[in-house]
Amino acid sequence: MVNAFCRTLDDSPPAYSYIPLHTDEERIRVMKSRLFNELRAADLFGTWLKTTPEFEVKAIMAESAHEEMEHAQLLSKRIHDLGSDPFDYKPLPAQVAMFNAVEGLSDTCQRVAGFSLAGEAVATYLTQKSLQAESVPEWIKQPYRKITEDEEGHGSMPQAILKRYATSEERQESARRAVAMRLVLFREYLTSLDRWAMGKDRW
Repeated sequence: MVNAFCRTLDDSPPAYSYIPLHTDEERIRVMKSRLFNELRAADLFGTWLKTTPEFEVKAIMAESAHEEMEHAQLLSKRIHDLGSDPFDYKPLPAQVAMFNAVEGLSDTCQRVAGFSLAGEAVATYLTQKSLQAESVPEWIKQPYRKITEDEEGHGSMPQAILKRYATSEERQESARRAVAMRLVLFREYLTSLDRWAMGKDRW
């Protein structure tokens, strides 16, 4: 499902990838939205620690929360250096809905599948496209190179956790549904970000 979703973005990369953007104002808007994602991701990992019984998964979530905050620092500094306020961003309704829905997942396999497997895989896919695109300025690529370096090796983590813990048909099905939910909501977020970043819609 995740690979198929990513392929649908190839012909017309979204604003999230920075590729179709033409002005620094648009690019900063997208970076602010992505900064919010880093902060919200750290919140989610931290929130889930108390209700995650699997020790190894709890340890990964704690490490991930710290890493997300480091990425947020990189992006916030870049935005600030460009003369903009990193924290005056008001999240898009679809973005809020996406994170609130993921936060409501109660099972470890659902969380790992819906958040780490689906969400982070799509984000990484689009980030890689932006790093390869000539239309994306170097001042954007620089922090994302560091972020990509930090996340190397994480790609197999969700699959390993799911292989170990999603051992029943019920857990496997709930994990698949979590992925499907996240992808539906991610598309809505990407669509609204396209409109907002390029000044076509207030959201």
